[in-house]
Amino acid sequence: MKYAVVILDGAADEPLACLDGKTVLESAYTPYLDQMASEGFVGLSKNVPDHLEVSSDVACMSILGYDPSAFPIGRGAIEGAALGIDLGAEDISFRLNLCTVEDGLMKSYSADNISSAQALPFKQALKGALDDETFTLYPGAGFRCNLVVAGHPELLYGSYTEAHEITGMLINDYLPQGEGTQIITDYMRRAHDVLSDYSEGTRQYASNQLSVTDVMAFWPGKKPQALEPFFHVYGLHAGMTSGVDLLNGLAKLTGMRSYHFDGVTDGPDTDYAAQGRGATEILADNDVVFVHVEAPDAEGHDGRIEGKIAAIEAIDREIIARLVAYGATHELRIMATPDHLTPCATMRHGRGEVPFVLWGPNIAHNGATRLTETQAQTRGVVFDPGYLLLKKLLN
Repeated sequence: MKYAVVILDGAADEPLACLDGKTVLESAYTPYLDQMASEGFVGLSKNVPDHLEVSSDVACMSILGYDPSAFPIGRGAIEGAALGIDLGAEDISFRLNLCTVEDGLMKSYSADNISSAQALPFKQALKGALDDETFTLYPGAGFRCNLVVAGHPELLYGSYTEAHEITGMLINDYLPQGEGTQIITDYMRRAHDVLSDYSEGTRQYASNQLSVTDVMAFWPGKKPQALEPFFHVYGLHAGMTSGVDLLNGLAKLTGMRSYHFDGVTDGPDTDYAAQGRGATEILADNDVVFVHVEAPDAEGHDGRIEGKIAAIEAIDREIIARLVAYGATHELRIMATPDHLTPCATMRHGRGEVPFVLWGPNIAHNGATRLTETQAQTRGVVFDPGYLLLKKLLN
């Protein structure tokens, strides 16, 4: 038996008046997910415990079959693991976003989803100007960076606000707070000056896109301890395909193999077909493939309803369709699920259960016809805690 887990990051949503009271999942054309729901098992999963932050590191750790409450690593350190960062005992690793701020307001937490290629010159400018014995910048995917701060373990306990939580708000109202965090605020202000000088001296960025004006640091993490290897826990070899550092970091910490396919990115410009083809290639050498797609979450954070629908439809057409076809000639079970809600109305992560569907040999149908929030709620099935859901698929 082979297994495929497709994570539609942030695809779960809330009813929208402009969609006649439907969610984006209900509005999307998803014939292959519909087929899975009509033949499989649909329910809800609570991937984020009440006492933890609603974030993809928590939610995706649950989907991978690990209890996030037992592994409080910190997202910055998980993403750093994907970049090969070896943290010292007193080092703290932050996520650092390239942002666009206008008139003091957060215009875009991602500098308009700047691509890795477009972002690299800005990252190099910051690194050249600000790296020293305390600060080291590591370029990540797209607008993402990791900032390692040496010798300040107290920063782990500060209060930080995620850049994607304050779109349209005054950035100065959400600066880091707590013991020692002034050095992070100072870094952000120095970065603003570097980016201002760089933007004035270059025409690197297309005129129809937002410029990179600022950075914002959040999600601190300390040196991570490796999780128990996935093979030791489940007795299966697993591979991961994702365009973001977080999932590749989780793969590294759990001993999974990470696979890169040309065209797979962290946003709506990703090559869904390449990732779909890649998923079946991974299954040739592994028992389990985890397929993570960031695009629905990115569109949700930007409030782009039609874009989020299009991303879900592309996942269905290019990834789910290929896996269902693979299942026609191989013993394959599939699980498809969002990790958390990213409502277009709020453009922030939302707390609550998310729908899932299990499909394949010996998985009984429980009456649903679509993978939607409403149909999942009416099945009367809730996996709480959510990390138990993977065992349901594997067993």
